[in-house]
Amino acid sequence: MTDQPGSHRAEKSAPGRQRELTRGRQILLRVVTPIFARVIKIVWAFFRIELQGEEHIRELAESGRPVVLAIWHEGLVVVGWLAAQLLAKGVKATFLISPSVDGEFGVYLLAWFGGKAVRGSGRRSGAAALRGLNRAIRVDGQSPFIAVDGSKGPRRYCKHGATTVARMAGVPIVPIGFAAGRSWRLRTWDRHLIPKPFSTVVITVGEPFTVPRQLDDQAQEEQRRDLEAKLNHQMKMAEEQAGTAPDAVTVIDDNEED
Repeated sequence: MTDQPGSHRAEKSAPGRQRELTRGRQILLRVVTPIFARVIKIVWAFFRIELQGEEHIRELAESGRPVVLAIWHEGLVVVGWLAAQLLAKGVKATFLISPSVDGEFGVYLLAWFGGKAVRGSGRRSGAAALRGLNRAIRVDGQSPFIAVDGSKGPRRYCKHGATTVARMAGVPIVPIGFAAGRSWRLRTWDRHLIPKPFSTVVITVGEPFTVPRQLDDQAQEEQRRDLEAKLNHQMKMAEEQAGTAPDAVTVIDDNEED
């Protein structure tokens, strides 16, 4: 890890930003980012974090092989801790961050922890984002965290992004679950998870699996469903370990949104 956010250059995977980052805002980000990062680390210190499936993390760090790390969007606060651990072990963990000026804070924050962001938006420039992630994996050996239900949901409905990226880059997918014994849920579309202080937080890391390179439409849908099932299995394991009841999810029709 490093306290220097100066190496915040990111992979470009989307059209140019409409606004330029001003000198004043650059200075502000350089000042605010270390403060915010340290606050995050203090918050994490108030959790009793248990990591299940640590052998998969150890194998990942020792092999140096990139993977796609699949998560549900609601766990970004918790998964941030795992990303920091991976970066500390030498794994090039990364995130897809909006190419807008507003996304620069995420770039600086990731750089503070020693990572390099991939710039792009799955919602506005999906194809470009996929190409950027593919390049980050194949060229730079980065392992992206991908929220498989996207940035707008539906909640816990696995879209095709993670399986497509893994298939393009020829790397395995690692499904990750999480739960907190006591927590708050934000009133957002994903019911974002915020663990309460001193609560037990469980993160489960599943076994890596490979997506075949050649798939027809039906096989792609089967892979999507399979990843969704694996993620839900990891979530169930984490919830049982944390001693908390599963959070209700509204089941949607597969034709409602992809």
